[in-house]
Amino acid sequence: MGIKKKWQFHNPDEAAVASIATAVGLSTLAAKILVSRGYDTPEKAEQFLKVDDSVIHDPYLLHDMEGAIARIKCAIEEQQHIVVYGDYDAGATRF
Repeated sequence: MGIKKKWQFHNPDEAAVASIATAVGLSTLAAKILVSRGYDTPEKAEQFLKVDDSVIHDPYLLHDMEGAIARIKCAIEEQQHIVVYGDYDAGATRF
């Protein structure tokens, strides 16, 4: 017997969605996602989307970043293909 899961759909406040879409200049879909995640005012949405550089980690703290950069430059110069792998939350490293 398989596990039965019930999908849960969020129905965000349409007024908040419209307000964010207009004020921030986003599509309705993007605004719905933000409202569903708790960014329900234009101010909250802007604060989330406009990241202050002070909260972004220095990429050179990653091990062997200089080597990675050298390899990428070499691939570009030699017109090689570059494949980038990442996990699903790779963009959430600032949190």
